Amino acid sequence: MSRLQKVHVAGAGIGAIAAGFVMGGIGYLPFGVPGLVVGVVIGAAIGAIVGHRSIEAVDPRGDLGHFQQVYRTTGYYADGMAWDDYAPAYQLGLDTFERRQRDPDLTGAELEARWPAVRGGSRLEFAQAYPAVQHVWRELGQRERALRDSEAGAPRGS
Repeated sequence: MSRLQKVHVAGAGIGAIAAGFVMGGIGYLPFGVPGLVVGVVIGAAIGAIVGHRSIEAVDPRGDLGHFQQVYRTTGYYADGMAWDDYAPAYQLGLDTFERRQRDPDLTGAELEARWPAVRGGSRLEFAQAYPAVQHVWRELGQRERALRDSEAGAPRGS
């Protein structure tokens, strides 16, 4: 499972419809139309959550999928570039995130030297790719801080 969420509309929608149908039927049997309405609402909500999480758990793209969904909306996106141009930059960010946490002095120059070996068929020059790498670091750093903060606020066991 990836650390960053992706949007899984189809999985959530199918889950919502299926669970809404089942729960609506269950609610209708003893309570009639009011039970149907309540069952559909509750079933749809639960089904959407379960459907999304189920698809997220088996999504083979991992964290790259999150960036695949958002790369065209970023400020550094260059018109005419495709996902295949940005994917190596995001992968470089994912691959170097842990090292960056241990060594904040990891420099752009080091990554620039590595770029020709990892870029594959990307048309991006390193100066265009580096903001995507930094985007990965920011997103994963924010996610890790949020997890630490939530764990710090959670009640401790005895």
